[in-house]
Amino acid sequence: MKARSQDQDSVHQSINALISCKGSREYAAVLARELGRYVKFDVTGLYLYSPGSETLTCISAEHLDAGSPGYEISQLPAEGSIKQAAARAQRALLCEDIIASDWTEGRTLRKWQKAESCIIAPLVLRSGAGEGASERTIGVLFVGVHRHGALSEQDRRVLENLGAQVAPSLQAVLAIEERDALMAIDQRAVVGSVTMTTLLPRMNDIIQRVIPNDGSALIQVEGGPKNAQMEFVSVDGLSLDLEQFSPLRFSTAMETAEPLLLTGHNHSEYPEIPYLESIGMYSSLVTPLYVKEKHFGFLLIGSRRRNAFSQRDIRLCNYLGHHLSQAISNLSAFAEIQTLKDQIERENRYLREQVRGLDHHKELIGKSTAFLKTMGTIQQIAPTDSTVLIMGETGTGKELVAQTLYEGSPRRDKAFIRVNCATLPEHLIESELFGHEKGAFTHATSRKIGRFELANEGTLFLDEVGELPIGLQAKLLRAIDAQEFDRVGGVQTIQVDVRILAATNVDLERAVTEKQFRADLYYRLKVLPIHIPPLRERQEDIPLIADYFMKRHITRHRKSIKRINDHTIKVLCAYHWPGNIRELNHMIERAVILTQGEELVIEELEEKQIDRSDQSASNTRDQLETVERAHILDILNQCNWVVSGPSGAAKRLGMHRATLQYRMKKLAIEKSDQKAN
Repeated sequence: MKARSQDQDSVHQSINALISCKGSREYAAVLARELGRYVKFDVTGLYLYSPGSETLTCISAEHLDAGSPGYEISQLPAEGSIKQAAARAQRALLCEDIIASDWTEGRTLRKWQKAESCIIAPLVLRSGAGEGASERTIGVLFVGVHRHGALSEQDRRVLENLGAQVAPSLQAVLAIEERDALMAIDQRAVVGSVTMTTLLPRMNDIIQRVIPNDGSALIQVEGGPKNAQMEFVSVDGLSLDLEQFSPLRFSTAMETAEPLLLTGHNHSEYPEIPYLESIGMYSSLVTPLYVKEKHFGFLLIGSRRRNAFSQRDIRLCNYLGHHLSQAISNLSAFAEIQTLKDQIERENRYLREQVRGLDHHKELIGKSTAFLKTMGTIQQIAPTDSTVLIMGETGTGKELVAQTLYEGSPRRDKAFIRVNCATLPEHLIESELFGHEKGAFTHATSRKIGRFELANEGTLFLDEVGELPIGLQAKLLRAIDAQEFDRVGGVQTIQVDVRILAATNVDLERAVTEKQFRADLYYRLKVLPIHIPPLRERQEDIPLIADYFMKRHITRHRKSIKRINDHTIKVLCAYHWPGNIRELNHMIERAVILTQGEELVIEELEEKQIDRSDQSASNTRDQLETVERAHILDILNQCNWVVSGPSGAAKRLGMHRATLQYRMKKLAIEKSDQKAN
């Protein structure tokens, strides 16, 4: 067969067509088409040549199809082949009768490609000139015909010359393919548009384009080679079982920090191979990934073919590893920023919730001996870092004391986090205090930061600590003592620096005796105890506190009340206040709402409330009614028993006429009680 005439214009056209290819597979297809300009053939194939490993990688699309006879031999050992001989000689070789030749692949070529004669032309890349000139074979071109002696010496020379001229275009297309793949990975790995779990799926088509494979997985590893804990971040096309996969350490890749090729010929060297082959992966590439110079995990790429991957694939995986590591590093940094942002938002939310409370520290008002003693204790221990146990009845202002301690401490610029142990469901308290990991229990769809972690470097206020379930008290004790804890479902111990303030209205000594509260936790909390006296032991403080609440509520409710009625003050001081300051606050607010004049008074609604608040305190109630009856009689006598009108007793008392008449009837005040002038 005579070769077609070959002129330089045809070669230039072929090179232009080749150089515009988007990838190696397109290059092989275009080269096969362009060969028709120069020689007649029946089959062809383009192979990349790796002199270091002496392997040949077929990049022709028809040989990458799993249904193709040549699929299994895409990655070939070059040893003893006509392709190796042509690559080493850097000249095209003509074989007129393949089956009669001594080349190792003769029968294979005839069986799978039905070739009887062939030419193997090396693609030789030449660089430099003179003594510095060098030549390197980067690929080989196979051209076959289904008949003996169908190719000529001229055909051989034409293909040899063509191989030398198109080699630079192949080198350029391979470099562009690699560059474009890495750039595409960087473009798709944009923070905000991908997550850790969607990263690999977004990259799979790019990886598939440069490294044909049958499956891939992104695997995260925590711990060292001996205690590695693996997690599948994403898996595609591989039937991996975490229980069977986890014992595989892939220690060589982790230790060398370089991609590892696992294939059929090195079973004894790599114990991971039997498992991978058991799931149909006869060739695997393991690429270690690093985030902030620490081992993150690895990218696993698998193929159902033996010897599927080339030295180029290993080199590409090295580049892919660097780019994926950077993408993961960016995602991790973004996740950390998001976590910090969420934490700051939580802290801000907690702080906003506390703003009113922090402003209310001024509600610690009084001049009684009991109050001043308590305030002296608060001022002494506020600047310390010690744990404080605040004890007192309901409504005495334990939270206000905690906030005052916080404001007077060196941690006042850090978070103040409050937990009410009495209001949280028992099954959620541990998660609320210490947080939980994703999947720790049903509905744990994401990681939760606990209150201890939120309070790091700040103050944690455990309100109603006496209501804490006894089963959780040991964990709380450890967290306070060691300043460390584990999230629910977590394996990593978290260190914190937190000051603990605790409050309770429970008699903890009695609870310890009754085995309802751990003695060791009680004594750990009671490093610095503060006892807040009940309001009934601070009667001289009641007018001051009542006046403060009145002023606050008249502003809120836009009232024009100027002062508290003298009678009301006496009524308030006579009451024993089982609800303490909280009850006083609520009662004053109701009175502000109901009072119509300029003097705050407690009408029958408040009297009924007082009766309901303490039905058992009959002596106190009698005393209250006696004081109230005497006060009303005194005013009536001063007004000559005139009830209504500008000079009447109702006006003086700040009551409606009907209200005064109601009180007179209830207290059995009659005209006969009038004092003689």
